[in-house]
Amino acid sequence: MERRVVVTGMALTDPLGSTLGGSFERLHKLENCIEYDKELETYKGLHTRLDAKVRDFVRPEDFNRKVTRTMGDVAIMSVTTAKQALFDAGLLNSEIITSGQTGVSYGSCNGSSEPIADFYTMCVNHEVKNLNSGSYIRMMSHTSAVNISLYFKTHGRIIPTSTACTSGSMAVGYAYETIKSGIQTVMIAGGAEEHNPSHIGVFDTLFATSVKNNTPKLTPSPFDRDRDGLVIGDGSGTLILEEYEHAKQRGAKIYAEIVGFATNTDGTHITNPNADMMAEVMRLALDNAD
Repeated sequence: MERRVVVTGMALTDPLGSTLGGSFERLHKLENCIEYDKELETYKGLHTRLDAKVRDFVRPEDFNRKVTRTMGDVAIMSVTTAKQALFDAGLLNSEIITSGQTGVSYGSCNGSSEPIADFYTMCVNHEVKNLNSGSYIRMMSHTSAVNISLYFKTHGRIIPTSTACTSGSMAVGYAYETIKSGIQTVMIAGGAEEHNPSHIGVFDTLFATSVKNNTPKLTPSPFDRDRDGLVIGDGSGTLILEEYEHAKQRGAKIYAEIVGFATNTDGTHITNPNADMMAEVMRLALDNAD
């Protein structure tokens, strides 16, 4: 028997706000958080000067040097929002987290950029002085998933997703499937990215970034005929997914129910989306939701 899956906790830190409440408040006011970044002027050949950064982010008090030894900014934001989401769900410090019934499904395009630069320096200077035992853990694309599991001592499934722009949504979808099929009762799911100019450079070289540098508050505008591209930001979002009967039994508040998920691949081009396959995955999702 397939099980129902509900959302019982959520947390967010993004350029709109460092907390879920602050972000939603600014969103409801229709405030634009895009800014002109003078730092980007130092990069020759970069067309855009726009980005969106997380502001006023506050680390939890227990995030000392020992705790964050294997964390870069992306993992720190991920673990922080996971902690907030578990608290929101009423599951923080619950026995189910360490019982084997809880898993982690979390997405990120890549890990922290600073240790990546350290490894590159090793190749150029033939020295390993900038590297330590935590360097790779901070750099790897599954750093968020691993550090969430380590911090909360989960023993269940761990599913790292690194699928570019779909990393976070894929993580939520796989978490849904994991609970629906009876493998886990609770899943910590979401996605995160940290700010780095190199990430902006990736999309800039594809001519995919907005270059409305003189009017940052008027971009991005995806549904406008005069749209000219996207703006790169950072942040983290976490959902707590839970099996419906378990959530109901403990009297949890339920934000929503996930009733369907599907994913496929185009098999035609590495970056250009295929309209036929986009239509097909929508049909698959509808079929999955019955």
